[in-house]
Amino acid sequence: MDIRIRETTYSEEQSMANQVMNDWVERSKKASEPLLRFNEIAVKAYEQVARQQLEIARDYLDLGVKQASVMNTAQSPDALVAEQGKLAAEFGEKLANRAQDFVKIAADAQQALSGWATETAGKTKAKASKATA
Repeated sequence: MDIRIRETTYSEEQSMANQVMNDWVERSKKASEPLLRFNEIAVKAYEQVARQQLEIARDYLDLGVKQASVMNTAQSPDALVAEQGKLAAEFGEKLANRAQDFVKIAADAQQALSGWATETAGKTKAKASKATA
């Protein structure tokens, strides 16, 4: 019984190792692409929410400054109440607009995530069909 083992050279072994590593890297990239897209959508939504919250904080700061100014310039209690009411109405309108902006951010994020899920599911189904065929 004569067993012969084919001898390989270092360059052949290195070439095979490089091919295995390249295949692994390529498969890892393909596997992580959907997650990267999901993260992009999530980060965009979080950034928009953070910007909106910053704008609301600015609105509150502006309201405080205007209220202090009204306190200093009001000639009578009636004038103070009238100006405070006016400021409150303006601020309420701003907050309502900000709430609408939050709803739009949520709807946009939901639409993007729905599209991502549909696309990812389709690709996964196609790969599974191809693998089982």
